[in-house]
Amino acid sequence: MTSFSHTSKISQPVYIKFLYGYFYKKPAIIVIHLFGLYFLSRIITGTAGIPSFEFYFVIFSIIFPTLMVFIDMNKPGVKKYVYAPLQYTFTDNTILIQGNNFKTELNWSAIRKVKVMKDLLFFKTSRTNGTLFDKHLLTPDQLEFIRSKASA
Repeated sequence: MTSFSHTSKISQPVYIKFLYGYFYKKPAIIVIHLFGLYFLSRIITGTAGIPSFEFYFVIFSIIFPTLMVFIDMNKPGVKKYVYAPLQYTFTDNTILIQGNNFKTELNWSAIRKVKVMKDLLFFKTSRTNGTLFDKHLLTPDQLEFIRSKASA
């Protein structure tokens, strides 16, 4: 039986980078930015006045992503589940995640996808939830073990 443990702690700058990357891949945000660019071109060419709906929409499309990241960073539990050091124990059957006052056991079958990023692993457990792990703590063999378990 293969088993290894690491204590992972995600820093605030890495989490912010993750949120922006995750947020900008959403189709709704892409559509908002495309409309923002279109309205900006109308403002530049003079076919839309200032202030106008187009002007306010461009401002909204610039501010909205940062506002959403700010809200996500200040949700209840972020300090407890993201910034705090968490002990991860990977076994053949489960991932055991232990914090200061909680313990969670995830079966590999409950993980929908493991997204490997530059600094992080994102274990996606539902359409909207998951857990983050510092990828730099893993050896290449351990990373391959996680990939093989997640794809099984």
